[in-house]
Amino acid sequence: MNDIPPLPERDLPPGRQRLLKEHLMREIRQPDAKTAGKPRRTWLRPAVAGPALAGALALAAVLGVAAVGLGDGGGARTEIAKDGKATYAFAPRAGADTKGGAARVLDRVATVAEKKKADDGIRDDQFVYTKSLVSFATVQDGKPTRLAPLHHREDWTSVDGTREGRTLEPGGNPPLDLPNDPDPAPGKPGYDQSTNYRHLQTLPTDPDAMLTWLYAHTGHDGEPKERDKNQDAFVLAGDLLRGMMPPKVSAALYRAVAKIPGVVVVPDAVDAAGRHGVAVARVDSYNPGQRDEWIFGEKTDEYLGTRTVALKSSHGVKAGQVTGTSAVLKRAVVDEVGRRP
Repeated sequence: MNDIPPLPERDLPPGRQRLLKEHLMREIRQPDAKTAGKPRRTWLRPAVAGPALAGALALAAVLGVAAVGLGDGGGARTEIAKDGKATYAFAPRAGADTKGGAARVLDRVATVAEKKKADDGIRDDQFVYTKSLVSFATVQDGKPTRLAPLHHREDWTSVDGTREGRTLEPGGNPPLDLPNDPDPAPGKPGYDQSTNYRHLQTLPTDPDAMLTWLYAHTGHDGEPKERDKNQDAFVLAGDLLRGMMPPKVSAALYRAVAKIPGVVVVPDAVDAAGRHGVAVARVDSYNPGQRDEWIFGEKTDEYLGTRTVALKSSHGVKAGQVTGTSAVLKRAVVDEVGRRP
């Protein structure tokens, strides 16, 4: 492992480095004898593009990581998924099931978010606890790609980013129990903006200022010809949602995202817990065969979770197939790692 040069932080959107680490740890922890012919969790949306993608895939190849895209490879043609009932694993008419009005939906969501009472009593030595229900697609040679069984995931993240947290995913493939390294000081390589509550408190509360901040902090300065700043900003905003956000900051984030070109509405989306809601979504410009969605309660406008949907049949994935899904079940502040609210 020491012979592999580290990927520079600027080549990964903020928050992706920790997710990639978790994915690599899953693969490393599986002995070859036990994994032969067994499903492998896929990195279905590479977090990088251009030269950065080449570096990440080179690293994946060295470590034996499955890296699968959903592009047009192999001459796959665009298809619209057949009509059917929306479930956590299937999106009817994917590719023809969106409409405008994202600004209205996000403004409504922002209004609900900003009315929440800010918890000013959170201490630096505490941890943000998040319990989720998740599933990601697995790939097995010669067999159809499908979602793995739904299972719980728990995260304990340091409030100020200086203490070691923990990610526990006993139902993962393989089971995951991974310490979350403390974050370096703000501005230094490895600083994880997406889950540090103290940092989130410093973000703009004005939508225009937030949008400017998003475009300026995608981690890809100096690469304007190789990057889509709108896609990078949308990804960064989604990463920020993984943390516990102060009410005014989250409201500004939603209204800022409404100004990003290409954001649309999916009227009927289903999270990993089977809860129906409305989603705001964007087709991934680096992987046009898939769409990333944030799902909100249809009546409550509360953030429910995320979904990634295949828009094209390619690489064993059918149009309309969900390749990643999550549902936030509980979020709270606790005093120590391992404690549950």
